[in-house]
Amino acid sequence: MSTRHEHLWDLFHASFTAGPERTALVTTEGAFTYAELCATALAISARIRKAGPVGPFIGLFAERGFAAYAGMLGILHAGRAYVPINTEMPAKRRADIRDQAGLSMFITDIGRADLARTSLPGTATLVVAVDNTDARITVDGTPVPPQAGTDPPISGGPAYLLFTSGSTGTPKGVPVSHRSVATYIHHMRQLFRVRPDDRFSQLFALTFDLSVHDLFMAWASGASLHVVPEDQRLAPASFIRDQGITCWFAVPSSALVMQRLRLLRANAFPSLRVSAFCGEPLPMDLAQAWMQAAPKSRLLNLYGPTEATIAITAYEATTGSIAQDQGIVSIGHALPEAEAVIEEDTGELLLGGPQLAEGYWQDAPRTAERFITRNGRRLYRTGDRVHRDANGYLYFDGRLDDQVKVRGHRVELREVELVLQRHSAATFVHVLAHPLRDGLATGLVAVLPDDHAAREQELLKACATELPDYMVPSRILFLKALPLSSSGKVDRRALRALLDPGTDQRP
Repeated sequence: MSTRHEHLWDLFHASFTAGPERTALVTTEGAFTYAELCATALAISARIRKAGPVGPFIGLFAERGFAAYAGMLGILHAGRAYVPINTEMPAKRRADIRDQAGLSMFITDIGRADLARTSLPGTATLVVAVDNTDARITVDGTPVPPQAGTDPPISGGPAYLLFTSGSTGTPKGVPVSHRSVATYIHHMRQLFRVRPDDRFSQLFALTFDLSVHDLFMAWASGASLHVVPEDQRLAPASFIRDQGITCWFAVPSSALVMQRLRLLRANAFPSLRVSAFCGEPLPMDLAQAWMQAAPKSRLLNLYGPTEATIAITAYEATTGSIAQDQGIVSIGHALPEAEAVIEEDTGELLLGGPQLAEGYWQDAPRTAERFITRNGRRLYRTGDRVHRDANGYLYFDGRLDDQVKVRGHRVELREVELVLQRHSAATFVHVLAHPLRDGLATGLVAVLPDDHAAREQELLKACATELPDYMVPSRILFLKALPLSSSGKVDRRALRALLDPGTDQRP
């Protein structure tokens, strides 16, 4: 069994020490060794420490390229936590995250340096560049020496701070510790049976905590991380084949798109030996289609909120034997050291164990509401309804609130409604996940009074200036009044009937 480290840098550095010339990262910029990634990370760490007091968090204003990954490792080595900022995120949301995290420094790449300086004024910008003409790497114009050192990392503080949708109208921050991630990686390496010759996919944006799985599963094992190019992210079937990917990790929506494009042909992915899905319910028929496309691959269905570090339950499906309920694959059992408790009266899932975050960043009331202590055990209230079958397998049954998943991202519908309410002053605003298929949502639709119909594009543009793209409604349905149930509440079933294929027309 591998040595169990508590700091993420140590996971990476052990692989660097064992094979510095092994390939650590493959992007559209080229292939990079553990030595190149390590040397650049140490150079970034040195610049951070030289900058003086910059606070516990440092922004990562770069997209899935060498600068982003080296920057992340450099931030961790310097004893800070990284805060990924999506460069396509609306300026207001970037500013909200910067202010909440108290960011005074950003790591960025050469192509986004000017945007970082203009859209995030008042902060220091550390630029990492790769010159493909001579493979030279620089940090703020200073060439990085080819030999990596062995400086120990600075301990203390969380590993990263991620912001998720918040029902109050502003994103909420979740700081996650090195220990929580290291615990997860320790158990997942055993579950995946990782080998140094494995090739991991990297499909997720760095603002999505599932990306952490890809990075440190690969780097803790001496394996290589292969970043899916932007133009292949929607349907990466050829990428899997061309790169010889062995370990695949995605949200079910990704497989659904490939299925609709008829890319899940028999034996389409012969190189895969482990396929894992997380972030959304996994339909039974989609799991079967994937198993036919990747016949040599084990199939794992994972579940977990950001507050419980990436995933905290797992289920392995086998050909001819898939635990499912109403066409949805089980999320399995809690990982070792983790705890899964179901509230008898509501069916809510409560989680415990070393993977739990400490709470929400600078939000004591919300932390007290969601992180509770019961019989001396610290538990997180997920808001997810689940049940167990006779074999002890867990199944996701839905939410107790209005939170939904859109392409794997958590969305508090109330946050979208508040933006529309603020810009329209409408008498009612309602947002639904649509379209839905077996619990998978690919978008949102808003419902407003019909006297606002002329302002549809204006209101959608207002959403786009404040919300990430996956939270912007695809359109607005205008009604004279909301349909109500006999109890006087909004009749969601009636609203959905208006959006069904064939009847998806404005009244």
